[in-house]
Amino acid sequence: MPSEFFETFKLLNGQLCNPEFHLERIRKTQAYFFEYATFEMNELYHALKDYPEGRFKVRVDYASAITNIRAELYEIKTHRQLGIMDVGSFDYSFKYCDREFFRKSLSAYPDCDDLLYVKNGSVTDTSYCNVALFDGEQWVTPTSFLLPGTKRAALLAGGALRERPVSADDLSDYEAIAFINAMRDFEKKYSFIKKENYLLLKEL
Repeated sequence: MPSEFFETFKLLNGQLCNPEFHLERIRKTQAYFFEYATFEMNELYHALKDYPEGRFKVRVDYASAITNIRAELYEIKTHRQLGIMDVGSFDYSFKYCDREFFRKSLSAYPDCDDLLYVKNGSVTDTSYCNVALFDGEQWVTPTSFLLPGTKRAALLAGGALRERPVSADDLSDYEAIAFINAMRDFEKKYSFIKKENYLLLKEL
């Protein structure tokens, strides 16, 4: 039985944001794992039609079809300290419901808000965000990643981000960092310093 997957949508004042990028990822996942699959957006729209104004995080669990939809108000959290951790051979090419790797790794860094994962010497993602780095002129995102996010794809398509290889040793070349996902854009940006295997952040 193939693993189940989930997708996180932002519902902002009654509107789903960037649905085309979410659907593209869902279709690729279903095509890889299932011979026959469907994902009915009308079912999702119907489930969300009576939600009030505000920013809601909508989680949709699915396999060959939608299995569950739930929504909750979302508040963007502040980052203050990130641990830097090598993931070894860990692979998260699809958005699996099983996130035990992230839970275990985070529990090993109780003083950190999140972790910055490195693979083969290259910066990838945090546990739930892609990374954007400011070089003094433009925002870039690493060409390496654990999972290419939908907000990342939208920002790249719109020209607000550019891709660039970023090694862990390159981090000191950047002035600021931001964490992006379906729920968050550049609302919070941080200056940072790297101290041993940690990033210490200060909100700009």
